[in-house]
Formats: sequence, C-alpha cells, structure tokens
Amino acid sequence: MATPLPDPLRLRRPRRTARTTLRPVTRDDAAALHAYRRLPQVCASLSHEPLSLTEVEQRIEGRLTGVDPTPGRQVRGLAIEHEDRVVGDAMLRTQRGTGGAPELWIGYALHPDVWGRGLATEVAEELCAVSDELGLPVHADAFVDNPASHRVLDKAGLTQVGRSADAGRQVVLFARVAG
Repeated sequence: MATPLPDPLRLRRPRRTARTTLRPVTRDDAAALHAYRRLPQVCASLSHEPLSLTEVEQRIEGRLTGVDPTPGRQVRGLAIEHEDRVVGDAMLRTQRGTGGAPELWIGYALHPDVWGRGLATEVAEELCAVSDELGLPVHADAFVDNPASHRVLDKAGLTQVGRSADAGRQVVLFARVAG
C-alpha cells in the first residue's frame, strides 16, 4: 500500500505575503468566490465555465474534505485576502507523479479588480514555498493563450517543461527545475 499523500494544510497557516493572507477556504467564502468565478473573463483562464453559487459551494466542500474529482489526488483550497477582503483563491493539489513519487500542483484565481498588481506572483511564490516545506516538486499549468499566467509562474521560479491538453485546449506545463 502506498504511503498517503501529504496534506498541505498541515503546514503553518495562515500564510502571508507582502500584501496578501492565504488561509484555508471556508463555507463562508462562497459568495466572495462566486463574485469572480461566475465571470466569463476569469473562467477564460480556468478549466471550467462560469460557476453558479451552488457549484462554488460544491468546490469548497471538495477543498474542505480534500477529495478531488480525479481519483488518487488530494486537493485543498486557500482563500486569498487583500485589504481585508477575499479577492481570490488558490489550489494545492497533491498527487503521484511519474514513478509514483508525490508532487504538488498549484493554481490560483483572482478577481479582475485586482489583476495587474502583482498579487498573483506573490501568491504563486508562497504556494511554491509550500512545496519546499513539504519537500515536494512543484508543478503548474496555464493555457497557451494566457501569457499573463506564464509570466507569473516564471517570476515564481517555475520553468516551461512541456505542453498538454486540458478541457480541449492546449496548456503549457511548468515545474521548478533543479539546476
């Protein structure tokens, strides 16, 4: 039997960057997350269509239990607070990579009214710090037509390592490459 995947929420929290606080998502965050996860311009960069409030609540439940829709993965969620309000959320997903070793995949979504301020880079850097604390390699992906996320992941220390497909669209795969 394989060893259990590490739970990123067992680490110190809340986590802080220069301008944000990252804390475990709660059921009370549903309305704040729905405020941007329902917007087409946000979902254009994500692998889902705009979400209803009920769908956001279901995502939060999955983050609270750690259950990912894909078997063999564990997913946790963090609310991103800036200036005393929730402006985004982040994903920490542990899964087994090639050869069965655990790895961490990160993701984030922010409300458009905070885009372009460098918050995504701060968040991505802190999510990479979680991988360091867990001792796991870190991975992320972004759609080919999302150069803003490519820049964020590059600034956070990840390198483009390949391409794949997600939701029928081409994605660029990123990882922290030792060197």
